[in-house]
Amino acid sequence: MQKQIVGYSVKNQPIEVYYNQNPNAKFSILFLGGVHGNESEGFIFLERFLKEIDQKNIKIPSEISLWICPRINPDGCSVLRRTNAHNVDLNRNLPTKDWTSDFTEPKYYPGPYPSSEPETIATLVLIHNIKPKFIISFHSYENPMINYNGNCLELAEEMAKYNHLEPKGDIGYPTPGSLGTYAGFENNIPTITLEILRGQAPDEVWKQHLDAILKSLEFYL
Repeated sequence: MQKQIVGYSVKNQPIEVYYNQNPNAKFSILFLGGVHGNESEGFIFLERFLKEIDQKNIKIPSEISLWICPRINPDGCSVLRRTNAHNVDLNRNLPTKDWTSDFTEPKYYPGPYPSSEPETIATLVLIHNIKPKFIISFHSYENPMINYNGNCLELAEEMAKYNHLEPKGDIGYPTPGSLGTYAGFENNIPTITLEILRGQAPDEVWKQHLDAILKSLEFYL
């Protein structure tokens, strides 16, 4: 995997993306982790996934270009904080039609305006440049699920065969300014938000979700 810096965080940490860009690939796929820095289950999984690729224990199908950004919010991830260093919830900061400055709790602060944060800009640059066939964003939640936005119910159902989580089109509460809305609904990019069980041990996360993720890579081939 090659490495590219797609931007810098509020505290000037590099936002790194790893990729196996193949000029003959049929399409690209984007995996995002660490949107919420306190949801370490996701970025730990992706960092292990990258290590296993480098050690040749995982082979990426030659027909795809896979792009992995384990920590889109490096400032939050480094201190296990949900928000970025401006205390902005990056999953409420995307420039969606339903973006609002209103918020019910400090952890949902959407920022002063849409795309106000450098980490959000990096996300938009990735999506614009890669034009992915689909996106999987790795989160964690007390109620684990495969949250799908856009035309990807069948993908969610295929993943569910392996990780045994329920596919849901609604996470259960409003998420204005979210990636699922921006990419999945407004830009027609199928988007899975994989909500891993919060607090699950890394080895258990790996065991439960690896096959589902590997199957996702093959789904549209």
